[in-house]
Amino acid sequence: MISELKHTYEALKGSLQALCNHLNAEQPAHHIPLTDSEASLATPLQWSCELLSDLTYQSGADGRLTRSRHGIIIATPRTQSMVQYVNAQKDAFAHQVRQIRLESEQLWKEASSELAAQPLPFRQGLSQSGLNRLHLKQCTRKIPLLAEKPVKVGFSWYSHGRSITRISHQDAERLLLELGEHKTHIQVQLATLSTLKTATPLARVQTLAPVVRANIVFEHGRRAMNCPLPLFVPDTNAHGELPHIRDVSLEAPEGRRRKMREDDRISPEPLLPSIRVHTYRS
Repeated sequence: MISELKHTYEALKGSLQALCNHLNAEQPAHHIPLTDSEASLATPLQWSCELLSDLTYQSGADGRLTRSRHGIIIATPRTQSMVQYVNAQKDAFAHQVRQIRLESEQLWKEASSELAAQPLPFRQGLSQSGLNRLHLKQCTRKIPLLAEKPVKVGFSWYSHGRSITRISHQDAERLLLELGEHKTHIQVQLATLSTLKTATPLARVQTLAPVVRANIVFEHGRRAMNCPLPLFVPDTNAHGELPHIRDVSLEAPEGRRRKMREDDRISPEPLLPSIRVHTYRS
């Protein structure tokens, strides 16, 4: 199983390297916003390849963060085929990871550490050194590829997303105990939990990091999608005209808060703050 994972990972790296080599040779029309410091180190396409091939955590980086950057890259039929192949390799790798983690979480940790031992060659010079942990989300997130060329793409920050998961009374207790039953604040929360009926519905809530969304307008219709990676738009001409772009700043706006919806059933304050568990309002 581990050998299959290594083979799939090597295939993923190879497909990414082939895509980046192709983009650097073809130099398709693109729009990739950069900071002044980034622009002084590399071209927008080079930075895009760095982002697309980013499979590991950087040394000292916050493990909760995922590197991202929006943008648009024209995709010729050849590019489209290569992006589709990369995404297929990502699917295969994600499947292998799921199989291993079902068997043993420790086995996955050992395998991921081994896979991340060496950085990709075309990342040298752009990334920090000391890459030593596989970033699973960056390994498996798909490269966005549209089926048709839009007439307009408007980027905007989505800063109030939440992940809400139903959680049982038993699981909430287990999570608290894992944090240390001897700790005073955990004892208080365990006592609070004990006052609830075991059938009381609970929700575990996580506030999601701000993400850039692409609001895409076609000749006949529109769609919206998160855009953590550059958006590839089809065109037979690598230097074809880009769709009209309404860009957004590279930094998420601060202090934005979404007004609570009247139909929001989640209690605003967590019942068990250490594990982000809320009750449902009646």
